[in-house]
Amino acid sequence: MKNKNAFTLIELMIAITIGLLTVGLGAVSLNDFNERQKIESTRQELLANLRLARNYAITNQFPGGSSSDTDRVAVDIDINGLMTVGTQTSGNVGTGYTFFSKDITSGDILITPNKLIKFSVTDGRSINGIINIGISGNILKNIRIDDSGLIYEE
Repeated sequence: MKNKNAFTLIELMIAITIGLLTVGLGAVSLNDFNERQKIESTRQELLANLRLARNYAITNQFPGGSSSDTDRVAVDIDINGLMTVGTQTSGNVGTGYTFFSKDITSGDILITPNKLIKFSVTDGRSINGIINIGISGNILKNIRIDDSGLIYEE
């Protein structure tokens, strides 16, 4: 009489294969989730800082020592994710006195374009016109600033 309490080699191999496939798919899904979270975190921080810069422009709050000829608040974002928010006069190219400067990305996240965004001190309008900012990893998120200075999440 045969003992029927044990698994055959084929049954064990099938069970191990199914287990390995499940673990592998879970790891890939976790990596995608982590990347989406990094991109969403970068997007949220960028939006908050852009809105803060626009509010600085509207309320005419300037850091100590800035001159009275300041007519815009400039936001400089480089491709590595370093954001600098400061005052700017119409003759300057970059930012003058700085409100704050911070790295808003983590590792492999890229922000495009590498340009200066300017908000008018009188009404908070975007002096640049319409600007699209892309945040990319494997997933692309966009932020649009229209010529009225409103900031849209896309």
